[in-house]
Amino acid sequence: MYNGDETIKVRFSIKNTGKTDGAEVAQVYASQTKSSVLRPAKELKAFKKVFLKTGELQYVELNINVKDLSFYNELTKKWTLEPGEFVLSNAASSAEVKSRISIQVK
Repeated sequence: MYNGDETIKVRFSIKNTGKTDGAEVAQVYASQTKSSVLRPAKELKAFKKVFLKTGELQYVELNINVKDLSFYNELTKKWTLEPGEFVLSNAASSAEVKSRISIQVK
C-alpha cells in the first residue's frame, strides 16, 4: 500500500539478445482499474533510454511519485488521487508490454 507522498520504485532487467549493440527505451505505464472518471487505458509515467552491448543484461530502476497517479478533476478544479488498485506495466512501447504488477494506493 502506498500513500500519496511516497515513491514507487519499479525495477526490472533488460537484455540485448541481438547481434549488435543497441538501445531500448524502458517505459512504465500506469492504469487505474476503477476510477470515478474516464481515464486512458495506459498513462506513461516513467521512461529511460538504456544502451546495451550485444548479450548485455542491465537492471533498470524507474521511480514514480504516487501523486503522479492523480488526475485533474474538472468538478473540483484540483488534482485528485483516488485510492484503489493501479496496474504498472513495464514496456518497450504502449503496445509491447513485458510484465505487469498491481499496487494499492491509500
